[in-house]
Amino acid sequence: MKWLRDFLLNRHEGQPSFGLQRLTGILLALYLIPHVFLNGYALLFGPEKYDASTAMAQKLHWLELLIILGVAFHLFNGIRIIVVDFLAATRSRKVFFWIAGALTTIVMVYSVWIYIPKMLGH
Repeated sequence: MKWLRDFLLNRHEGQPSFGLQRLTGILLALYLIPHVFLNGYALLFGPEKYDASTAMAQKLHWLELLIILGVAFHLFNGIRIIVVDFLAATRSRKVFFWIAGALTTIVMVYSVWIYIPKMLGH
């Protein structure tokens, strides 16, 4: 529980930012492994077998919005980390945190706006 005590002692935007960056990185890596193997499955066994193997996944399209959210956050927060760490912009780290959050929100709203009609079959 030392990590929880450290988290509660250091209350600034870097703590949740670091935790979410780590979490999204791990989750995206875990997603990428079966994704690559499943797409390789199509090359090995043909489109019919691929369609049969992904039939269940067609019902889970809404989870792709979570992937977009994870990628967008990981991207914009990673850029924020690079700017803050390598360009000596530590005094502006809070502003960059909110900019990264706003850009993630914009990407997510746009994705939902585009994706929901496709999911509903319109």
